[in-house]
Amino acid sequence: MKLRNLVAWGLAFAITGCATVISPYQLTVDDYMLAVPKVRLDMTKSQVIEILQPSQHRLKNTEIKQPDMYKKEGVLVEILYFRSGWQSDGLTTDDEFTPYLFNDGKLVAVGWAVLGGAKSHGQTTPQTNIHTTTVVNPTPIIY
Repeated sequence: MKLRNLVAWGLAFAITGCATVISPYQLTVDDYMLAVPKVRLDMTKSQVIEILQPSQHRLKNTEIKQPDMYKKEGVLVEILYFRSGWQSDGLTTDDEFTPYLFNDGKLVAVGWAVLGGAKSHGQTTPQTNIHTTTVVNPTPIIY
């Protein structure tokens, strides 16, 4: 009887002791993937932030890609980046983020294609948890 209890206790410990720890990056990507279908071209910057920013709450300041901003031909161009993928290589690279391009506060494009591609890439084999999205607005985009 004692041996059976010991085996049962050992099995229960082994099952609960081997729980998989999910990366905060993977949780962030999962939340992002749930939120991103709500984003549409021509939304305002504040609308996009309201939808996507909550998905990024697990990230530390050093894990967030800082936005870019400049003026071109009188148009304020802003690019916000949201973590949309990750690789477990210990590097934070451009390909782990999706850029959102705004002209004068309106969303005009999503994804790296309009910007010429990500400048840095992870150093592991391709994984299915890297997501890229490209949406191009038929109106002229200034970048």
